[in-house]
Amino acid sequence: MFQILKWLSYSFYICLLILFFIGENSSSEEEDFSLGPLFDSDQDKTQQTQEVDALGPFITSKKTETRFEYGFHPLFYLVEDTEKDSTEFDFLYPVATYDRRENDRRFQFFFYLLFYETVQTRSGFVENEFHLFPFIFGKNAEDENDSYFALFPIYGNLKNKFARDEINFLLFPLFLRTKKDEATNYSFLWPFFGYYTGGGQKGFKFWPLFGYRKKEGSFDEKFALWPVFASKRRVFYGEEIRSLSVLPFYSVVESDQRSQTTYLWPFFNHLVDKKKGIERWDVPWPFFNFTRGKEEEETRIFPLYSSEKSEKDEEGFFLWPLYRYDRGTFEDYKRTRNSVLFILYSDIKEEPIIEGGKSGRRIDFWPLFSYKRDREGNLSFNFLSILEPFLSYNEGIERNYSSFWRLYQWKRYNDGRKTSSFLWNMFKSESGKEGIKINLQPIIPIFSYKDWEDESKIYFLGGLFGYKSDHYKKTIKLFYIPINISSQENTDEEVRTDE
Repeated sequence: MFQILKWLSYSFYICLLILFFIGENSSSEEEDFSLGPLFDSDQDKTQQTQEVDALGPFITSKKTETRFEYGFHPLFYLVEDTEKDSTEFDFLYPVATYDRRENDRRFQFFFYLLFYETVQTRSGFVENEFHLFPFIFGKNAEDENDSYFALFPIYGNLKNKFARDEINFLLFPLFLRTKKDEATNYSFLWPFFGYYTGGGQKGFKFWPLFGYRKKEGSFDEKFALWPVFASKRRVFYGEEIRSLSVLPFYSVVESDQRSQTTYLWPFFNHLVDKKKGIERWDVPWPFFNFTRGKEEEETRIFPLYSSEKSEKDEEGFFLWPLYRYDRGTFEDYKRTRNSVLFILYSDIKEEPIIEGGKSGRRIDFWPLFSYKRDREGNLSFNFLSILEPFLSYNEGIERNYSSFWRLYQWKRYNDGRKTSSFLWNMFKSESGKEGIKINLQPIIPIFSYKDWEDESKIYFLGGLFGYKSDHYKKTIKLFYIPINISSQENTDEEVRTDE
């Protein structure tokens, strides 16, 4: 008897599930479909957009008229934009990324240790650049003088790389040659032996014992027992700058407009800048600082208090790192940031300083939430927020990882539309000018409500009981069975009878 009752109960539940799927999907005009966190699809035929989320935080797909996105977190994420003619692809971000902008392409692997880039010039020639850091470097340029190849440490001939016009090496560190403008530096058993020539300069080095480099009317540099003793004289934009250091005891940098003296580097420092009209004391750095002048003023008693002010900027702290603030003025807006314990709490405000300007704000309370209002008037709130406070403007983190910890999301767009989601669409709501939608569905539907344009619907357990009405008919559901209680045809028939 018990086995028969058990079999009947199983059969009853199976029938309920079958009736649920039949009843829930019997209307072919439905634009949205949801199985809660398992699968959720939103489609807007007016805006021609579609968004799909599946398997909780793992799969997402977004589609508009000009843009397509698909991601299987955290494995990969693809973005294609036909309007911009661009493609972006992340694989285990930031391990590997690929970007295409029209005919230009860029690929990097493992934080740019492997890098490949193609750039199409105006003439249509496609330049290629490749490196496998620090072993292989190569470039095929339209101008052959800009092409290069290097196989480190055997042989290399680099152009416009590492802040130098040319870099040549053979069996590095046996031989190294670098060129910047007209100046050429030769090194043998780098960095121990070398000499300088070209562009009017001359000199040599036997590092770390002694070395000098000199160019008449431009600079004169010497060192001995590096870094203990160093002397420099350089003409910079017509001003002669002189420096002498005997580390760690004493160093001085002087010019006609500026003088800086340091004792027991870096602890005790005195600076006088005649051009800016400021005087600064560090006694000792970084604990005590006093700066006074026309354009700048600073008082720091670390870690108790700091205040630094200039014409456009201001920053400081109280009981570092408990509370920090900074304020900056830019071309069209003023930016203020207040933070507690680095990123535990951060509040950034952007306020316009010109007529017609737009404001913005961002609040992060790690690891609980992030709130953002951009300058276009769009608002968002996310709970939880693990990496966003550290990397607040990193789009790669946003699209590859944030879905895993965003248990609750709320958005309000500048057109008035609002959306919210809890536990990867187990609960979801949307409201706007067209109406409101509410759905509670932990895979199996519990409750759904819709009052959207000309359609109204309320279902319990996916239609076990429910009511639906639209422009054409009104229907109730009993045990997933739809029963029409009125229709447009019946209404037209009654009108003809009355006539």
